[in-house]
Amino acid sequence: MAALSNIEKYEKAMRRVKTVRKFYLGIVRLLIFTILLFFLNDRILQIFIDKGLDNAHILYWVNWTLWSIPVTIAIIYVFKGLWLFFFKKYSTKKWEERQIQKIMKEEDSFEKYK
Repeated sequence: MAALSNIEKYEKAMRRVKTVRKFYLGIVRLLIFTILLFFLNDRILQIFIDKGLDNAHILYWVNWTLWSIPVTIAIIYVFKGLWLFFFKKYSTKKWEERQIQKIMKEEDSFEKYK
């Protein structure tokens, strides 16, 4: 397999930087959303109470639902971060490249003995 040119290396690096940037921006958005939810949680629950839904079970369900959103998104970001920073090197694309190089090397060594 031919070595990557400088342009290809630059484009690959730019894609990686954009992916990491999007990941960090997503975390910042999640933090902002969670902080806003923390401060607005009582007001949101008060809206339900004002509408006549003052049943403790319903308010508990609304509160649980409000907090399950950022928790779920945080769990997704944990898995995305693990994939992005730790398991990306074991991706199928890299495996395919290694297999191609291995087969090409075997064919070259076979050609020498013909």
